[in-house]
Amino acid sequence: MSARMFTMLLIISVCAYLVFALAAAGENNRAREPERIREIIDKALVQCYALEGGYPPDIEYLVHYGVIIDTDKYFFDYDMFAINVKPVVTVIAK
Repeated sequence: MSARMFTMLLIISVCAYLVFALAAAGENNRAREPERIREIIDKALVQCYALEGGYPPDIEYLVHYGVIIDTDKYFFDYDMFAINVKPVVTVIAK
């Protein structure tokens, strides 16, 4: 095998590896998205409590704090016990 052919095979192998590695990284990011959204919602909940003295009555209220609720991509469960108890928020990808 010539050095030129070996170099070409090496370049093709490296490119194939990079394509698969980037695809795997993208899949990992999509899998972590609901957790990141929940963290953003938690921060907005704390901010609302600090500014208004209570947690919001529903998740849609967080729009006032810059949270975008994308119901096309995610299911949101907002379980509120009382105005002074932090709600439990669950985010699940559809």
